[in-house]
Amino acid sequence: MPDEKFIDVESAVRLKETEGKIAIQRYELETAAKFRELEVTESAKEVASKHLAKFAGLYLTFLVSLFIFSIEFVPAESLAVVAGLITLVVTNLSTILKHIVEYGSVDKKKEEGAEAPSSKPPVEE
Repeated sequence: MPDEKFIDVESAVRLKETEGKIAIQRYELETAAKFRELEVTESAKEVASKHLAKFAGLYLTFLVSLFIFSIEFVPAESLAVVAGLITLVVTNLSTILKHIVEYGSVDKKKEEGAEAPSSKPPVEE
């Protein structure tokens, strides 16, 4: 029996668990770093587009609800002015959303196309 090697199974299992935990932590750190890098390189236009795409529906609902609620308190002479202003804001937000949905990918392609030639170093022959 002295020729047989003794294998400590518990230690081997703990070692594999620790290696797995380290690999998971490294993966999480790498992905977090990539997300931070993407956030830093986003333009203000992209950030605003994402924000409006998420919250414009809420803004529109809030504005229309506020107008309906304000009908009770606004004098009858001013009601047309308030309705016009609310309509203007709602129309502008809707137009911005439509532009984001229809032309968002086209604008992104144009920006990438404009940056592509300048990002490559010139080839010298």
